[in-house]
Parts: sequence; structure tokens; C-alpha cells
Amino acid sequence: MGIKRLVSCRSAGKVYSLLRIPASQGGGACAARLLVGERELPASLFALEHRKVRELGLDASFAYKVLVMPFLNSRIARVEILEHGTVIDSFPVRFDALKMASILAYRTKPALCAAVRDFDRDYCAGGYYLAFDHGFQGAEDDVWRIRIDWQGDAGAQPGLAVYGADGEPLEFTSHVFEYQPGLLMPDGVRLHRLYVSVLVKGSPRDFVIVAKDSSGRVARGFCSLDGRFFNALRGASDAYMSDACADDEAYRRWFERHRATPGQLAVQRAMERSVSPLVSIVVPCFRSNGNYLSELIDSVLAQSYARWELLLVDGSPEDGVTAQAVAKASDNRIRIIAPSENTDIVSNTNVGIEASRGELIAFLDHDDLLEPDALHCYVAALEADPGIAVLYSDEDHIGEDGLLCQPVFKSALDVDLLYSHNCVTHFLAVRAELLDQIGLSSVDVAGAQDYDLTLRALAAGVKFKHIPRVLYHWRMHAGSTAGDSAESKPYAHTAGRLALERHFVQRGIAASIEDAGESFVYRVRYELPQPHPLVSVVIPSRDHADMLEACVASFLERSTYDNLEFVIVENNSEQPETFDCYERLVERGAGRVRIVTWKGEGFNYSSLINSGVAASSGEYLLLLNNDTALISPDAIEEMLGYLQRPEMGVVGAKLYFRDGLTQHIGMLVGPGQACTHVNQNFPPARGGYRGRATRPSDYSAVTGACQMVRRSVFEQVGGYNEAFAVGFNDVDFCLRVHEAGYLVVCTPYAELYHYEFTSRGRELADQEKLARWKREQGLFIQTWPRIFTEGDPYGNPAFDSESTYFGLGR
Repeated sequence: MGIKRLVSCRSAGKVYSLLRIPASQGGGACAARLLVGERELPASLFALEHRKVRELGLDASFAYKVLVMPFLNSRIARVEILEHGTVIDSFPVRFDALKMASILAYRTKPALCAAVRDFDRDYCAGGYYLAFDHGFQGAEDDVWRIRIDWQGDAGAQPGLAVYGADGEPLEFTSHVFEYQPGLLMPDGVRLHRLYVSVLVKGSPRDFVIVAKDSSGRVARGFCSLDGRFFNALRGASDAYMSDACADDEAYRRWFERHRATPGQLAVQRAMERSVSPLVSIVVPCFRSNGNYLSELIDSVLAQSYARWELLLVDGSPEDGVTAQAVAKASDNRIRIIAPSENTDIVSNTNVGIEASRGELIAFLDHDDLLEPDALHCYVAALEADPGIAVLYSDEDHIGEDGLLCQPVFKSALDVDLLYSHNCVTHFLAVRAELLDQIGLSSVDVAGAQDYDLTLRALAAGVKFKHIPRVLYHWRMHAGSTAGDSAESKPYAHTAGRLALERHFVQRGIAASIEDAGESFVYRVRYELPQPHPLVSVVIPSRDHADMLEACVASFLERSTYDNLEFVIVENNSEQPETFDCYERLVERGAGRVRIVTWKGEGFNYSSLINSGVAASSGEYLLLLNNDTALISPDAIEEMLGYLQRPEMGVVGAKLYFRDGLTQHIGMLVGPGQACTHVNQNFPPARGGYRGRATRPSDYSAVTGACQMVRRSVFEQVGGYNEAFAVGFNDVDFCLRVHEAGYLVVCTPYAELYHYEFTSRGRELADQEKLARWKREQGLFIQTWPRIFTEGDPYGNPAFDSESTYFGLGR
């Protein structure tokens, strides 16, 4: 009687089979191998414990082994069972048949499947254990993050090989993310853990990754991917990275839970107010859709705040649509304004403004809708803060099917996102006295008149207020710009660029405006002073000479900026090659590289930064980690340009992991009771929610791995707080810069690599580091309690508080 397979089931790209082996054959050291054609692929064989044999009610006169092998999208393979190196049995494997066998096994033999499924998960004694952590879409090839565990020799870091479903080698690249030697597990076992990123050329859905030790000290291990596991991994990553626009049905349910209820509207109508301004709503009408216009009027009539007037500027009176809609409404608060002649939307809007009588003037398109509490929310904001001059709210879209979709949840005024595209839009309302101050828009910004008005208000230095409620519904149809397409109104894109150019002229800031490759999206390039000011690059460093040398060399070789100095802050290095590296860099830098020695003990990043800044000479500072490398040659010019604006305090860059996925494009404070990088693991071109991963945007903080700051601002806030020795120091610094009245921006046009965790290691992997991180986390929360209670101003209450991708909350 030979070996018999009692059950086979699939899990995580592998096949787990329970083998019953005659006692005469199963007592020795058994192994397995998988043959696909002439190619041998890995398979593992594990003994099933006697206790488990009894629990499963199996015949104890046999030996039982669990065979683990990759599930391959190939027709047939062969398994050989070896004892002391000699083949004692073999059998064919048809993977297409295993699909149905696995489905049947889960239904008919659930206990056996449960006993063998993922059997190898806890086995890393003597061999490598590999597991997929995540799968992401990369710029060209898919990116697979895997974890490798082993015991024994900490230096036995494996080499990798990748094989396709036919057993043939595949072309790939791999990058070490992090190495954690001697990691203490909850069960008291210590193991070594390596995180690796693997990019397989061509992005196949079926392959095997094999870890090998060239010295033979550790047995090889493997992980494998099949179509089903591919979908599960990518699906989980996509779900985790989804934003508030990912599911329109989920949004509609959310909206119904968060819109004003009839009871709340009744309370609003009965309120006694300390201020009751007349709100003039100006609506330019031209060849309006009668149904849409009637719905608009109904949405204004439904307002819980009653002191309003609706001014419909009728640019096409000959069709009678506006007159019919007003007659049907029969409300004396609605007026038709007839321009002397219909010319353009700006002129018609200006006619409406000039005819208005309100203290607050709001703007509504002739096919859009308001929520019934829109005016109440605006008046309540003015009542709470009379200094507000401009108001705007969250909004969503009305699809061509009439259903709400694609919400736009905004933040406190994001100046740099506004300089990229009109992120304020609706429901725009301004004080009449502001329009008296700044004047009306000119006809050459037709199609972007709301953008022009917003920019001119910003230049006037007035106070903006964001109302974090969806109060405006923007209708999407062929003639609307709601879909962010310039095809419907190409002149509007040109008008927006003109409005932005004039804004910088008005502010006295030398800048040029370029198209950013998307409709209604622009790129600002700032003019630098001549001659170029000195930028001091401050780099704390301890050993890891190869990384430091690569970092400095990337700037010396690639940067197009002509006035840099490098101040390397030596922090108790021990390796002789580090000091050899210093000598090479000083010589190579030809007077631009200096080494200064930090006098402290242990590790205090804040003190290292302060020491380096004190030893530097530049008017501008680039605070940089030694595990970074320059990608874009003009990154210095790009970052320095923002600091030519007087309100700018700190500039951050877009950073990438070794595998080309996004590591940093800004930080929010709050998620996880700490601070977090948003939109991590995006490929470079993925914009994410409202394009914030590919457009300049203001944030509460940017990572200290790459921060540019004016020396005067650094000194004004007292530099880095040395109470934060390791964590939160960069965020604390940015928050103090905010507190001093400056902005913090992250620009995607300055790009670097950041090999995070390679030099320092992750806090979660070391109990001592974790305890220190927790202490500093507590100090951070204690120092900045308000942002945790009120929320990050660059977020929105609608977002999931734990999402780093601007996901929809509850």
C-alpha cells in the first residue's frame, strides 16, 4: 500500500495535502519536491503531530504528513516523496482538477481542511517562511511586499528567485525594506525578519518566489501566487486604499444619515438670531433647462433661513423658460434681472451683483441645487465670527441618472491646492463689502469667474470659512464643467490660468503658470532671486556609510542648483568605513561638504538637527535624512520657490520607497492617535482623492526626512524641540511653524527616494524603541491636544478618522 492523499485544499496561493504514509515508510526523515517538466520547484513536508492524529480520528497505525506546494496555473506536475534522499513514492498532480477537489474538500471534510490549511505558517525552524503582506499596482509592474522569517544565523539573509507557472525563471527586481534581527515574538521565540519588495516583470498573476541560502545553513522556503490569491491581495489593498468617492451607493447612504432632518430644519426656522443678513443669491441663466431651473428655485424656497432674495439674470428671455419658472414659484423674493444685452457669464453675473441688496452675496448655477440648511449654516457661521468674508462648503454631484455621487469633502483653505485648481468652488458666498473693496471680475475670465473671485479675495487677505457639510449639489451633464473636463468649455481652462497669473501679479510674486496636463489644473513655477541664495543641507548621520555617500552623491551629481553646502552631523559612528566615507565626501565636495561632530550621547534627532543648523551658513535650510536620494534634478529650485512667498514656512517633497511607490506626500495628525503619511504606496501618477497625491497641497506637517525652511523661521520657532528625541519632532516643528502664522506645503514636483527603516528600523520591531515611541507619542498628544479634539484642519469630519486615503467615515 503506497502513499494516499486524504484531502487537498487551496489557501494563499498554495495547496495543502494531508498524506497518509505506511508506517514503514513514514518514520524517517521525509522530504518532497515538485517537478514541473524538467524544472524542480519547492515543496515542503511537515509531520502531523500524534495529538492531532487522535483529534481527527485518524488511524494511528499510519504516519501522516502535510504536503505544501505552490498552486500553479499549469496542467500537470509531479510530486516525489523522498526518504533520506531516495524517492519512495511519486504521484501526478493536475492543478485544474485540484480546483474542484479543494472546493469539495472544504464542503465535505472541513475538519481535515482546517487541520492542514496554512500549516506552514508557524514553521520557520530550520527554514525560511515567506508570506505575502500586500500587493500594489506599480508604475509599470505590480509590487509585492513579502515577509521572510527564519531562525538561527542572523546573517543568513536569503537570495531570491522567481519562477512562473511553467517552472521557468522570471525576470524580477527586489528591494530590501527592513531587516529586524532577533525579533522577540509573543511566544518567547526569537526570529529574524526581512521585509522585501518584489517587482516581477510583466506583472504575471501566477508565480513562485523562492528564498535560498547559498551556504545551505537555512532550508529554502517559498510563497506563491495564483489568480484567486492575486485577486484577494489586490482587492484587499484596493479596499484599504479606497477614498470617499470609491462607492457612490455607500456615499448616498452616508449622505442620508448626515443631511439635516425635518426636525432640525424646523428648529432652524424658529431660531431667534443675533444677526439676520439678507442673502442675495445670484444665478446667471442662459438657455436654461426648465426642469432644472424649477428644481433650483424649489431648493431655494425650501431654505430654513428665510431672509434671502433670488436674482435670476435672464440672458435668453426669448425662450421664456426663466419667466415661466418664476411665475410658477410665485414668491416676491425671486426677481428676474434683465441685462441690457446677453454677452457672457461674467457680465451677466456682474449685473446680478449690482442689482443685489444683500449683505452676503452667494452664487448658484442655473442647473444646481442647494440643501435646505445651506443659508442657515452660512448665517450661523457669520453670527459666530463676524470677521468672515468668504464662505464655501462641501459639495457633491448629481449624475445624469439624477442620483447623488462623487462627494467633494474640502478642508480649511488650502492655498497651494487652490493654486493648482479651484478647490473652493461651491457654495461660494462673499460679503458685499468685499466686492466693493476688490471689484467685480473682468469679462476675460469668463468660465472661471468664481476662481477669479476667490483668488482676488485671497490676495486681499480676508478671512475664509469652510463649512464641513454637503450643502451644494453640482449637476453633471454635457454642457457642465462638473466632470472636470475642459471639452465642454475649453475657454474656462484658459480663463482660470489667466486669473491665477493676475493673482500673482497682484501679490507681487514673480511666478509663471503652466498647464499641469489635466483640465483646470495648473502648475506654478516661482522665480528665484539672483544670485541664488545659499541652501545648507543638514544631514545627521551615524554609520551606514554607503547610504550617506549615495545621498550626498545624488545631489552633487544630479542637482541643477548651484549654491549648496552640506553639513553632515556625525553622531557617534563606530565603523571605520564611515570616516573613510567622510574623507571622500569632503574631497569630492570641493569645499561644499563639512563634517561637524555632535557632542551628545545616544540618539537625539532634534539635537542633531539643531547642532547642524547652528554650524551651517545658508539663508535656507534643507533638513535631510541620510537614507534619501535625489530623483528630480530641480528639486532644490522647486522647494526653494515656495519659500519666496512670505507666508510659507516649511516645504516638503514627494518621497518614494525603493520600489517606486509613494512613501510621503504630506501628513495628517490624528489617525492612530499620532500622525500619518497620506496616500502611501500609490504609484507616482495616481492622484488619489481630489488629486492630492499629484498636486501641491498644504498640510499640518511634512516629514523631517526632507524639509526645507527659511533660517529665520527655524530660529523664530526655536528649532526642533529636543524633548522629542526620535519621534514626532518633525511634526511638532511643523505645528509650531503653523502656530507662528506660516503654511506648510508638500510639492509633488520635488522627488526623492526615502529608504525608510533601512538605517534606523521600525519602532514596532523593538520593544525598547516602541516604549520610547509611546512616551513621545504621549508627550505629543499632551503638547497638541486641540488638533486631536478638533481634527486636523486639512482633513474633514466626513473622513474615516483612521483612513490615510481620505476614506468615507460612518
